[in-house]
Amino acid sequence: MKIGLRLSLVFAASLCLLGGVIPIKANENTKIRVDKVENLSSDFIMGTDISTVIAQEQSGVEYKDENGNIKDIFDILKENGVNYIRVRVWNNPYDHNGHGYGAGNSDIEKAIEIGKRATAHGMRLLVDFHYSDFWADPGRQVPPKDWTNMNVSEKSEALYQYTKTSLQKIKAAGVNVGMVQVGNEITKGMLGISTDSGKNVENSKIVNKYLAKGCQAVRDIAPNALIALHLET
Repeated sequence: MKIGLRLSLVFAASLCLLGGVIPIKANENTKIRVDKVENLSSDFIMGTDISTVIAQEQSGVEYKDENGNIKDIFDILKENGVNYIRVRVWNNPYDHNGHGYGAGNSDIEKAIEIGKRATAHGMRLLVDFHYSDFWADPGRQVPPKDWTNMNVSEKSEALYQYTKTSLQKIKAAGVNVGMVQVGNEITKGMLGISTDSGKNVENSKIVNKYLAKGCQAVRDIAPNALIALHLET
């Protein structure tokens, strides 16, 4: 299985690997050229992350094809070879007053909505579990609010149950789940545990326990889905 380039939403909407020359506003003499790759194998994954698409549409954003026609972003992506949609999932991206943290407030309900639209367009969904209420990255692996006071065993079980329940909801909605990402950018740790890029052996064992529980949930609910472990570069 070959993994295709994940384009940003902006590039996915404007280029979609069509091939072409896009001028850079900061310097009119600078250009980006993306040439379409021909004769890709039938199982090549051509994917893009559009986790913020609902928030963008609600704010009035419109998408246009190369001819300037306003279209559903899913139509544009499908017409240009995209066959996987990646969507991040945050446990509870809202404060105690119900105000969202922003960046699309990517909860399970939005993942389902995006997944249903992707499935309707013949695309598969990559579910990206951050196991946090907001971005999880090399400098920030903060456990969900509800898991803050849990010990390792309790977090492991919570992670398993959350992954399992979320996937059950997604599949019950008729979404075609092709891949599940267990954790996001976890090279340096996960769920508040620092592995120091693998140098801390004991903490690495804890993270491995978390990963094993996540993978177990995927196998229990979506046995045919691919599993991705996201090590950032």
